[in-house]
Amino acid sequence: MSIFTNDMIARAIQKRDKNRVALRRSACGPVMIDGLPFSVSVESDGASNSKGVVFTLSGDAVNEGRLEVAMIEATFPTTNSVKTIKRKLELHRTNEGKNVYRCAFTEIKIPECADPNSLAMSAVTEDELRNSTKKQMIFRFTPVYKDKKEAEIMINIYPAINPLDGSATEWVTVTSDTEFFEHGGLKKLMNNKRRP
Repeated sequence: MSIFTNDMIARAIQKRDKNRVALRRSACGPVMIDGLPFSVSVESDGASNSKGVVFTLSGDAVNEGRLEVAMIEATFPTTNSVKTIKRKLELHRTNEGKNVYRCAFTEIKIPECADPNSLAMSAVTEDELRNSTKKQMIFRFTPVYKDKKEAEIMINIYPAINPLDGSATEWVTVTSDTEFFEHGGLKKLMNNKRRP
């Protein structure tokens, strides 16, 4: 039995290109809940770049106006410290005529990937872990979602220079049930993900 997944092997092959600018997801909340803060973080998965990062939210709930997000906060590393900025998320119309939330952060400079050899089997030291968290870009926002029916939202964060090959994408459920976890929502989500 192989200890490497197909995703790990594909990522290692992509990383042979030393000039590829890409992001990967570091952490993501399991569900967006109406009125509660939500966060997602990404980090570099390739070369450094200073052209910035673009954040988007899409899906039927965004397109139909059922999910609203007014402001987004981005925390990111700078040369000597960490900086936080707030921006208004703008509705953007795609070529296909769909509405998506979009915000460009031209101030964010993507650092070089913290772990250049993704198939290395050595243990991660405390210092390496601490240094990798210093390179994360964290995006926080509070969704407004009043619909009784849950919906799937796509979060896409990508380098401005490489939107297709360098994106970090995650699908997340959004709900208006503020007691989602108490009502067994997480168990239901996990069961749905296990089904083929």
